[in-house]
Amino acid sequence: MTILDELNNDIRRKVGTLQAGQQFSLRTLFGGSEEFEKCGSSGQRKALGTQFRRAVTGGEFKDVEYSHHNQSPSEHWYRRV
Repeated sequence: MTILDELNNDIRRKVGTLQAGQQFSLRTLFGGSEEFEKCGSSGQRKALGTQFRRAVTGGEFKDVEYSHHNQSPSEHWYRRV
């Protein structure tokens, strides 16, 4: 089981609360840096980011589209559709 599998329901629930057009990163979706740190180790959070980006671009999250990199190459931004 991947970290995305473990957090899938939480992510879908949180995305469902966003308005169409609203942008987010996984860090902001989980309520900021301190809350996002509770999702696992640094390596697990990086894996989650990679898995989520691949799932979004692969069409597994129909209500989310990939938006852009922030200034930090490790933070990807998405848009609620």
